[in-house]
Amino acid sequence: MPAFDKRIRDFEAVNTQVLGISTDSPFSHENWAKSVNISHYPLLSDIQRSVVRDYGVYWADWNANSRATFVVDKQGKVRFVERYGKGQLPDPDKILAEVKKLA
Repeated sequence: MPAFDKRIRDFEAVNTQVLGISTDSPFSHENWAKSVNISHYPLLSDIQRSVVRDYGVYWADWNANSRATFVVDKQGKVRFVERYGKGQLPDPDKILAEVKKLA
């Protein structure tokens, strides 16, 4: 998400790693990142659909993932989840506030 890329310093300031994960291919991620100027956090490809299945965001009808944000603590425990409908995007301010609650 471009909004997270623009706020990456705020997330880094609270010792947070931002990652993008989807079922798209690495090639698709690379082209999308270039087209929207994302350069400050990694985009991970889950072409096997294992991560999206494990996190409960696999959309079987489309063989893809639905959009969601997860905040995971240093021990690997999911501490916050927010799911989004079509056309909805996460609010970086809200996610940053959730991250700060863990500090």
